[in-house]
Amino acid sequence: MAYIRKRHWVTYYSEKCKMYLRNDFKFECAYCGMKEKYSVMGEQLFEKDHFVSRQSDVEWNINSYDNMVYSCRKCNETKGDQNIEMILDPCKDDIYEGKYPHIRKLGAKEHYRLQAVTARGQQFVDDLKLDSQFYRKMRRMQAENEELRKAIYQLIEQLPNLQISGIDRKIKIYLQNGNPVEEESDEFRCGTSKSGEAVYTVLEKLKEKGIKYKLLFTDNDLDVSVEYCGNTYYCEIRITDYTGTKKTGPVVDREKKKEWRKTGYSCGVLYYYKEQGTMNLYIYHDRDREEIVELR
Repeated sequence: MAYIRKRHWVTYYSEKCKMYLRNDFKFECAYCGMKEKYSVMGEQLFEKDHFVSRQSDVEWNINSYDNMVYSCRKCNETKGDQNIEMILDPCKDDIYEGKYPHIRKLGAKEHYRLQAVTARGQQFVDDLKLDSQFYRKMRRMQAENEELRKAIYQLIEQLPNLQISGIDRKIKIYLQNGNPVEEESDEFRCGTSKSGEAVYTVLEKLKEKGIKYKLLFTDNDLDVSVEYCGNTYYCEIRITDYTGTKKTGPVVDREKKKEWRKTGYSCGVLYYYKEQGTMNLYIYHDRDREEIVELR
């Protein structure tokens, strides 16, 4: 399978849902493989999708994170318009990758068409209309962009002896439009959503204070690891507009705390008081003991 959906305590309606989905699904559509970094609209072209349709009659919470998939707008609309019950699950089945994929992506000689290997793969292609001219063009553009990126990195490796006059015209245009997108960067991983920008603000504050951190976005909403005074803390990032003098701290679900304690790490919430510009770590060692660390 191409994707591993982590365990998060958010739902479809939570602000952090899309930010987590982007990272779990590698910043690309789980159905067609369209990548954010090659779209002019970037993240804005992608949406949260209910894998099992909201119109389905099921007993469990259809809006839970376990039912969320990162999808480009076109796939989401096609799927929703037909109320399709997907026959392949991007988090369980080898759709395009793996040892026995259901679908193979053909290259330039075959005009970037798809070749279904199984009946389920063929139904997947037909339901989402993945062999249409739109998707073939998208796959061609992504392949060409990958080639350009490789050429750019080869040129960069040749610095400082790089002769701009000798660069291919397409590569010059690509360079003039900006640096290649780095999906590993903190800024890209946080994204442009309200919650993503908020998380990135906290990371910038940590940098200002000279505090070492690592962006995680791992299971159970643990967004970041922070090194402070010889200790490492694994934390969920939250921001509050609270302006009072008495800091009451965040409210955390008991079951989430229980999962944090199972990790064996010091886990809690990195709470940023936006109006005051201060940050506290609220670390939950056990059911009854809370440690508060003010980051200075």
